[in-house]
Formats: sequence, structure tokens, C-alpha cells
Amino acid sequence: MSLSVDFSYTDHTATFANLPAKNTLLTTMNVFADRQTSLSPKVSLDVLDEVAQKVSKSVNRYGSEWTATAKRQSSNHLIEAPLHAYTDRITAADVQPYRKLGTDLQMSIMDALTASSLAMHDKYMRTREALFANALFRNTVEAEFTQQPLIDWQDEFGYEQATGTIETGIALDPLRSIDDAVSATKLRMGGLAGQLDGFILFAGSTVFRNVKYHPDIRQSIQYGVLDRDVLFNKEILPGFSTFLLDNVRVVEVTDPLYGISADQAFLVPKFGKPLSSDIALPFGYVATATSRNLDLAFAEPVDFRIYSHQDKLRNVELFAESSILPVIYRPDFVTKLTNQAA
Repeated sequence: MSLSVDFSYTDHTATFANLPAKNTLLTTMNVFADRQTSLSPKVSLDVLDEVAQKVSKSVNRYGSEWTATAKRQSSNHLIEAPLHAYTDRITAADVQPYRKLGTDLQMSIMDALTASSLAMHDKYMRTREALFANALFRNTVEAEFTQQPLIDWQDEFGYEQATGTIETGIALDPLRSIDDAVSATKLRMGGLAGQLDGFILFAGSTVFRNVKYHPDIRQSIQYGVLDRDVLFNKEILPGFSTFLLDNVRVVEVTDPLYGISADQAFLVPKFGKPLSSDIALPFGYVATATSRNLDLAFAEPVDFRIYSHQDKLRNVELFAESSILPVIYRPDFVTKLTNQAA
């Protein structure tokens, strides 16, 4: 009797899958839109700081006085990217006893490989999101087993993350406090403000609700100062609670992965494409070389690479590698806001 007959059933309804949460908020919002690549696991970062020029004073036309011109300041930072590696093994025990869901057929090797590959990719996506969150909100990258086990972008580039308060109490003004934080951030940006695509406020649950249902917000909606999107929003991110205040997209963050407490919020600017491909945006990431497979160690860098190998008994071993480095050139562009409700 063939294996396919061993799994005979009279009826199969549609298969229900209890999917795990795939909260990839920073990826969905495209905060780290600037993707670069490095053929080496050690990334060389060139930083060029423009020096503000003073207004020139007039000089004696026939004299010997000249006005000095300030020069650009440059620095190089050599950082080793962390490597994340996953593995799985498919044997007859993973295939032979099992029916393919929704059918009366024997599960195939390809079914098992596909399921394992998807699980690896899900793990990579979750890991990448955690890397992005730690870099953006805490300015750190965990890089154990490299020359710098904990990378701190504040120490590396000499800019401290900005802090402030967001006033959400009944007698306070949340719109003013958000606007003050936006204005202060634009002032620190200088010429980069011209590449702004808006701001995102990643808010804990208490901050999110206090702002959304604040009496001043409701009154502004009633008189047409604010769009009705605040209370009756047209979801652009169906998996997240969000609304728009002027040019600030407010998003509720409840996943512990992001490390944002209920009374915290982070104001993050979002940038458009750089003026040149040679100029990096303030937030981005570098995809570097993978290293476990010699044939692929010198291949074109990718965000996530998966490959397989068969042993002498034809069992399949799956391997996946990812080596990406989130880079925060200007930690001071992110503002950590603490809730002030009274």
C-alpha cells in the first residue's frame, strides 16, 4: 500500500494556521531605508562633518587682510558586523510519519524543507527587527565575538540621544510638547532637514491613548484644525494602531522586543533618498559578507542567505546566515520623550 493511501480522509476543510506575531514595525515603516553593502565583515565608515562658515566681513580692497575659510572634518571608523547563523536538519523522521496538511498525501521532503526555510526566515526577520530597535532607541548593537562586543553609536560618533517630556495630562498641551521636540530636532539637523519625509512617534500604550483622546486633540478635530484621521483613521498599517498629527505619524508600540515602556515615546525623523548614492543617510544598515560557507564567503553580500547540504545518508542539513550592521550616525536626531501626565 502506498504512503499516500495511508493518509486517506473523506474530507478536508481549509487549514487554519495560528500564526505567530511577526512584528516588523521598523522594517514596515522603512526607517532604515538606506541599505549599503560591504564585501568584508569589517565595515569602514567614513564620517564627514561640515563646519559652519561664519559670515564674511568686508576687507580693505587694497589691503593684506583675508577671511579664513573653515575646513571639513573627517574621521574613519572600522566596525566589525555581528554574524547570526541558524541550522536545521531534515531526516526521514521529519517526513515519513506525517501527512501533508489539508490533503491525503504523504508529506514530501520539499514540504519539510519549505517549512524549515520559512521558520529560519521568520527568525531572521525578528532578529533584524531587534537589531534595528536596539540601534535606534538605545544606540547599541550587540556584537559578541567581534573586536567590539557592544557597539555604542553615542560613544563612537560623539552625539548624545536627545531627551524631553511629552505632556499628556488633561491640563497640559501634548501638541505643543510634540511640536517643540520636532522643532528642536530640525534645528540639530541643519541642512539635512531638507531631506525630511516627516516624523514618526513610537509611543508606549499610555502615551498613545493620552494623546489620541486628549480634550485639546478632540477639540481641534471638531473645529477642523486636525484631520479626522486621528480618531477615525484610515489604517496604513493594519497590524498597528496609528494616527497622523500634522507631519508626525504616531504609532502605538506594545511588543516587548522594542523596549518602549507605556510611559515612553521616541520621536524619530524619516528621511528621503540621499542626494547622492555616495552619501549615507543618518539611519541605515550595511549588509556584509557571510563566512561559514567557503564557496559563498566571497559572494555578493545579501541580507539573508540560506543554503543546504546532503550527508551520505541523503539527510538534508539547512544553514542560514545573516550579517547586517545597523548604523546610527546621528543619535541626537532621535528624541526620547518621557510622559508627564500631571
